[in-house]
Amino acid sequence: MNKDNSSMKMDPQLALRLLADGGVLVIAGVPEGTEFGIDLCAYTIGPDFRGVKMIPPGVHYVWCSSRGPYGDAAPRVGFVHFFHPNEIVVREWDHELEELRPRRIAEPEVERDRIRKNLAQLERVLAPYDYRYVVQWKELTGSVTESCVDRCRPTEGTIRTNIELQSCPDADRPRGGAATVSISRRNAAARILLDESELLPDLKPVEGTAPRFTTVPLRVPQDALPADVSRHALDCIDAVDKLLEGFETADGLIEELQLAYAFFLVGYSVESLAHWRKLLGLLAHSQTAVTKHKLTYMKYSEVLAHQLPHLPEELMVPGPHNTVYKDVRELLVNLHAGGLSVSAERLTKRLEKKLGWEFEGLLDEDPEDQPVVIELPEA
Repeated sequence: MNKDNSSMKMDPQLALRLLADGGVLVIAGVPEGTEFGIDLCAYTIGPDFRGVKMIPPGVHYVWCSSRGPYGDAAPRVGFVHFFHPNEIVVREWDHELEELRPRRIAEPEVERDRIRKNLAQLERVLAPYDYRYVVQWKELTGSVTESCVDRCRPTEGTIRTNIELQSCPDADRPRGGAATVSISRRNAAARILLDESELLPDLKPVEGTAPRFTTVPLRVPQDALPADVSRHALDCIDAVDKLLEGFETADGLIEELQLAYAFFLVGYSVESLAHWRKLLGLLAHSQTAVTKHKLTYMKYSEVLAHQLPHLPEELMVPGPHNTVYKDVRELLVNLHAGGLSVSAERLTKRLEKKLGWEFEGLLDEDPEDQPVVIELPEA
């Protein structure tokens, strides 16, 4: 997020062109002191702030965070919108929920037309989109299309740090993907020890509040035969193929990867980070998939090169306990083995420069994969 409070300098001719072609976001009724942001730019609402102008066409994430009487900030609540050239979007403040919502008036089109006609008079209360961060935002979201936004955002439109949960019967409660263990009712304590999901309360997401991402297949299917478990664990090509079948084109996966990371990076969405993490955990563990889907993996390595430098600090320290680092290392090995050494080297150099990650012995044979020599006792 931006921490530069200096004023933005822009060529006057460029400013006029952006003013003519850019989108406009108008917000009404937001209390002073509220934190407000669009993409990587953050502001504090003042008495004369009514929105943002000169928004470049494409996907943008808008959020607000209300302030308490002692200066404490509430979790971010936002929405994602794909702006078209010259589009005007109007949002108003919901004082009860303390978040932005679509304008509730009888004729919203009439209001937008009135805003468009009086845009010159409104310019002084509209902040210009901060173009110092437009390149970074394009790197993070450049592949996202409007259809991807419509498919993935919650049906209610609002994105929260944590999705809303409600009580439900135990049979309807979402559970993890761990294999079911058959244990008698007498051993309920043992079942709890083996299945952590039993410790969770009987809750499920409130309808319409969760991002609608594609379901990520398990690396090892629950119904896999014992003879196939090791094969799936070593190379999850079947799961990767199943994942890609869920999209009309392979580019749909790249779009969703970028959008999910934007939901997390800007909106702090826990569910979006978990989805992004599942995708990395799957795509990193198949050499066969790299060979079979070379173009997709080339694009994925470029996406990661821009995303990983924005990781939370706790995930930036490389080591055996950093599962993101371990998966990226495995991905690099498979990129080399699958014929994409150029992509692997490019990603490696960026991570070394931006994060200080080193991958010594990357192509050395893993001791765990080497044959085990067993000495037989002498006859």
